[in-house]
Amino acid sequence: MSTVQTGARRPRRLTRGQRATVAAVVVLAVAVAGALVLASGTSDASSTWDASSAKAWPPSAGRTTCTSVQIYSGNDDSPYNRVADVLRRRLAAAPEHFTVYVKETSGSTDNIYHLDGPDPSRCALAITQLNTAVDATRAVFQFAPSNGGHAVTDLATLGTIHQDLLHVIVRDRPLGPGDSPVNRLADLCDRVVAAGEPDSGTRQIGDVLLRVGLPGCSPSVSGAGVNEGLRSLAAGKVDAVIWAGAPATAQIRAAIAGGARLRMLDLSDQLPAITQNWNTFYGGRSGYFPGAVFGLGSLDHNDYPGIRAVRTITIPNALIAHADADPALVRRATAELYRDPDEFITRLWGTNPAHHTIPDALSIYEGPLFCYIPLHRAAQDYYRERFGRVPRCGAN
Repeated sequence: MSTVQTGARRPRRLTRGQRATVAAVVVLAVAVAGALVLASGTSDASSTWDASSAKAWPPSAGRTTCTSVQIYSGNDDSPYNRVADVLRRRLAAAPEHFTVYVKETSGSTDNIYHLDGPDPSRCALAITQLNTAVDATRAVFQFAPSNGGHAVTDLATLGTIHQDLLHVIVRDRPLGPGDSPVNRLADLCDRVVAAGEPDSGTRQIGDVLLRVGLPGCSPSVSGAGVNEGLRSLAAGKVDAVIWAGAPATAQIRAAIAGGARLRMLDLSDQLPAITQNWNTFYGGRSGYFPGAVFGLGSLDHNDYPGIRAVRTITIPNALIAHADADPALVRRATAELYRDPDEFITRLWGTNPAHHTIPDALSIYEGPLFCYIPLHRAAQDYYRERFGRVPRCGAN
């Protein structure tokens, strides 16, 4: 997704030759820095971080007050969980030697609530859909008091991670004479849909999809997550499963490997309605930033064997923290988020990522969501050192 926003111009990309030169300089800098550390016999964890130390890779993060770190992710073996596990290993191997725990949760909403507390949030990170984080700061939808929720303010972005793709999973063949086929979203009018756990980002975007995509309909909504939803789909208890996650989700592939005949619905025609819903809801509120929030992606047999190719909606994800999170943790986590993206890609998609990629650090300069959930002050150091400036609307 690429958008234009006031004061958030994307820095110019380097040419191939320039990138090669920079890479050589970085390698040399790392070698020199390593020699200096060995010579001194000390770790950079005890040093005071300043702008000049960011020229090493990764930057010296400085002193930390965190004896242990929690990363709130998602269900076991979910895409969020896999990304968190890579980050856990990197933080544990960093000079600060953080003790890191990946916490299983229901998803984005649950992760955000874990950052809302009197003390633990200082040493906590969370992976979340950014549109859900925006809802949290404004106490709407799942976070509305009328729904048993509350606002979660003072959230801050560290950087981008993979995009979720919106899946609507249906049976490829009817179970019997009374089971009408589902070929498009409109066929789910007044049917039973597993729309995700109540505290998940899937449920947030799923509710929006059903509301704008099935006007005048009253589908019965189940709070089942992807695991229970797939079992219910096979048993004929639900007619569709909504899931928002990185493609090649392990649970879906396992269901197919176990013999399930599944199909994905093409949702490309729903992008205008979902975009209009966002712009209508937030356009009349203070602090509105115009620009694309959702985009289009694709799913095919590379993601799920036997699945026909479809176009669907992309949802941006990010690593976030509380605005008062430990600066050393934030600096280190931001640097590790962008170091060697191939490791994240392999963890998500194996050796065949097909058409899927991880957004690079420059994507922080694009799109309005990084204006709604601004950059953490300590994360700004990374972008300032690497690109010469911080996105204006994304800095607090």
